[in-house]
Amino acid sequence: MHDGGTITWRDVVEKHHSALVDELTVRLDSDFRTAISQAVDAERSQTTEQIERACDEALRAQSEILNQTLRRLRQGASETQILELLNEGCGVCSERSVVLVFENNQARCAASRGVGALLPSAIAFDIAAAPALVSAIETRDPIVALASDSEISPVLAKAFAGERDGAAAADAKVYLFPVIARHSVIGMLIASGAVSAPPIELMCEAAGMKLEVLRPVQHQPAPSQPAANPSEFVPLASVVPAPVVLMSERRLWDELSTEERQLHLKAQRMARVRVAEMRLYQSEAVRQGATSGDIYGALRSGIDAARSEFLQTFLKKSPTMVDYLHLEMLRNLAQDDDRLLGPEYPGPMV
Repeated sequence: MHDGGTITWRDVVEKHHSALVDELTVRLDSDFRTAISQAVDAERSQTTEQIERACDEALRAQSEILNQTLRRLRQGASETQILELLNEGCGVCSERSVVLVFENNQARCAASRGVGALLPSAIAFDIAAAPALVSAIETRDPIVALASDSEISPVLAKAFAGERDGAAAADAKVYLFPVIARHSVIGMLIASGAVSAPPIELMCEAAGMKLEVLRPVQHQPAPSQPAANPSEFVPLASVVPAPVVLMSERRLWDELSTEERQLHLKAQRMARVRVAEMRLYQSEAVRQGATSGDIYGALRSGIDAARSEFLQTFLKKSPTMVDYLHLEMLRNLAQDDDRLLGPEYPGPMV
């Protein structure tokens, strides 16, 4: 601009250039922010998809390992092999595990994994030194306990302590899963560290059923020599606590024929498997049903299918049959409280 106030072409160009620079700056800033937002959204979406794929792949891998373990358990030829397979199969469900067997009130290690330098042969103790184990044996249900000397014995506490200066952490926990065969707890899997309980429980059920097959049937005493403990020779219905009497006239186990006994054992195994499958594959529905007091409503289709199968396979084939399926659901789904089964639950079939 000259002294007389006239605007020159240079002033116009500079003003227009300044305006263009400001406009370009704003546009670049907006485009930059948009590009960053799109990149972040794309990365977030891609990350979410990757996480979902990873979860799906992990679930499929775990399911395949579980299926392989169950197949190998069915093919096992000895008790030692079964217990070792059980311990190995739990590798994807826990960081450390010990499989115990019980004989004459003594516990000894049959297999172990991830318990440091302690040899399996060094894990042996009196069951009375482990109140948590005694409780799991008495209830025949999985429980959670502190990994302390006073709960699981000094020997086991040291085993699960690993490298932590030979002493378990104050808040360390262990999960106890009884292995049941012929109505008795013959062993127990104890796991710790990121434990996934439902698959382990199912594998322990499968191991117990296989051990039932491998163990010879104990012959019953003659009538002139009654057993010291008669409850050992009574069908499961009379030794499992239940608020409902299922048979008006129970026959003693030794009064049943060999075929009837085998049918009863198969019925018990089938009931345990079906209920274990519900707890494994429909764990959330089981939890919601128990919370709302309507387990049958939450699992209606599965329960109806299992009841129909049990009716056709067992109840119609034997007048002495017990509704073991009802007992198993009552015990392991409703925790012996028949009210939790729900108001529409049809009740025992016999």
